Amino acid sequence: MIRFLSLLGLLTISSLCWSQAPYPKKKSSSSPKTPAAKTTKTNVMAPMPLNVLFATNEDCELYVNDELKGEVSKSNFFYTKLPPGKYEVKAVSKATKDVLTENISVADGSLNEIFLDLLLVVDERTAQREKEQQSVTIDAIPVSNELPFQEVTKINTIVANMVPIKGGNFVMGNNKAPSKDEIEHPVVINKILFSKYEVTQSQWETIMGYNPSINRGCPTCPVENVSWEEVMRFIRKLNSVTEKKFRLPTEAEWEYVAKMGGRAEVDAAGGQEEYIKKTAWFFSNANQKTHPVGTKQPNAAGVYDMMGNVSEWCLDWYSESYYKEEYNKMNPEGPALGKLKVIRGGNYKDYVGDRFRPSFRNKRNPIEKGSEIGFRLVLDAN
Repeated sequence: MIRFLSLLGLLTISSLCWSQAPYPKKKSSSSPKTPAAKTTKTNVMAPMPLNVLFATNEDCELYVNDELKGEVSKSNFFYTKLPPGKYEVKAVSKATKDVLTENISVADGSLNEIFLDLLLVVDERTAQREKEQQSVTIDAIPVSNELPFQEVTKINTIVANMVPIKGGNFVMGNNKAPSKDEIEHPVVINKILFSKYEVTQSQWETIMGYNPSINRGCPTCPVENVSWEEVMRFIRKLNSVTEKKFRLPTEAEWEYVAKMGGRAEVDAAGGQEEYIKKTAWFFSNANQKTHPVGTKQPNAAGVYDMMGNVSEWCLDWYSESYYKEEYNKMNPEGPALGKLKVIRGGNYKDYVGDRFRPSFRNKRNPIEKGSEIGFRLVLDAN
């Protein structure tokens, strides 16, 4: 919603700069003389930028045509200069990361004062999130289970830390990526419950009775050094105990959650490198080991460690050409058969760079292990 605040008159002066083309060279005396044609060329200067005032009722970052212009406070006006024209303006709440998008026009002689009613969007989406949270809450496992109370409590932390993810559609992949297996394609994802944290060593040991991790002595660090097949055994035992239907995320679900904040989330952090520093454990800050889950900032979906700490097994078989061929656009689960399983996300061994793209695809044999590979869980919300 755009509301005019007060009168703001602006006057711009345009000027024309004229230049004359040079005369053509004289022809030889044997040729009849003809008058030299005079031509003129008009160079019009680019329109002068105009002062534009922005005001809002919610502290936010301001983007104009996806370019970060600065922060707008609800207690102060924000001025910037824009040439006359039409623009897409995005206000990203600093508190909730909700986004208001408006199309505006900047014109000479007009009131170029823009009010961004971001608080209305925040209130509406907060209410929607609360409603969704209530609609997808899941019961903790009963204490009367055969497991000791302490172990039941540990398992209940898995149940309690599932984040509701609203379903929707998005463009999966990245045509600008150097990899040939990231072709862009439309995908639709149903509402799901997505694990806020990677599964920890303590949670694994409670279910499986042993700790396979290389970086031991850290119960809240992600479990690692587990093969895809071992993870399947963990999930079967967990489902038996909880009477739930936990599973690995598909790579489409994983990428959907990783991309929820879009470019605005990365730009608000100061660019890709700064975003990775704030949200991920990687080579430059991890000291060659994993770290307790949830100790970096979450992404826009409220999920931690997707770009770093450990890379994560996904449900799908890997195929380079799957998304170039016929595939199910609704909740795709990859090809029916394959030799390698998909792995997503960066890890503590990775450098800042290409491997931190949300669309980056990796793969391993399902019986392989690694100190940089763990996993997280998903529940269907319906």
